[in-house]
Amino acid sequence: MRIPKNIEEIKKEFLLKFYHEQWDMQISAIAKNYQKETKSKPPSIKQKDFESFGISFTYNTQRMEGSSLTEADTRDLLVHGVTPTKKSQIDSIETKKHYDLFMKLVTSKNTKITKKTVMGWHKEIFDQTKIGEAGSIRTYRVGVITNDKIEFAPAHKIPERLDAFFKWLNKSKTTNFVELAALAHYYFVSIHPFGDGNGRISRLIMNYILFIHRCPFMQIKNNDRHTYFKALEKSQIKRDEIHFLKWFMRYYIKSNRNHLE
Repeated sequence: MRIPKNIEEIKKEFLLKFYHEQWDMQISAIAKNYQKETKSKPPSIKQKDFESFGISFTYNTQRMEGSSLTEADTRDLLVHGVTPTKKSQIDSIETKKHYDLFMKLVTSKNTKITKKTVMGWHKEIFDQTKIGEAGSIRTYRVGVITNDKIEFAPAHKIPERLDAFFKWLNKSKTTNFVELAALAHYYFVSIHPFGDGNGRISRLIMNYILFIHRCPFMQIKNNDRHTYFKALEKSQIKRDEIHFLKWFMRYYIKSNRNHLE
């Protein structure tokens, strides 16, 4: 018996089918119940929900990237306008910029996610702290300090990789928007187009996809960063998104159990 040349693709398709049977119905129920719940909420309550999530999201996404601000520091800064003392000024600036951008995205008219859009997001967050790099594609090699087996796109390949990414994203026909958000996060961060800020931008892309398709946001908690980064690294080393996708979907479903009841 001959082993098919595309055996790995066959195995991948089989695994995806298996996992879809596990999570598709749950994801559909979560989205349906979330939409039903939010439809009945007055605008003022929706605004407060966005603000509450935005604060927590900003704290967690910043903290995962090494921010010195605690959750209390973040809340004091974003709610009361109190800049924490004896903490990095850069961290405070980027925290405020990230939150302001998130709130602008969820309270403005939906926009298409394009290269220009995302470059603009990066510039908005980092224009005061990464002068000369904010909103610009890197021109040098970067890697992961903790794992030298992971290689991101070579600098000269970034433009074509980004073009392919946004073409894929905006032509996708999937109706599982949570899976789309997961893959968009993985593909973008694996290109790593910026010198810094790739994780934060990829998580913004992820949550904006969920927002425009009326799905609950994804809150990856700083306390869970080890399993999150481990899943990312496993997929990047093996060059197979299935490992990160499995982690993401299970984490998302677990985080949204309240929408399954």
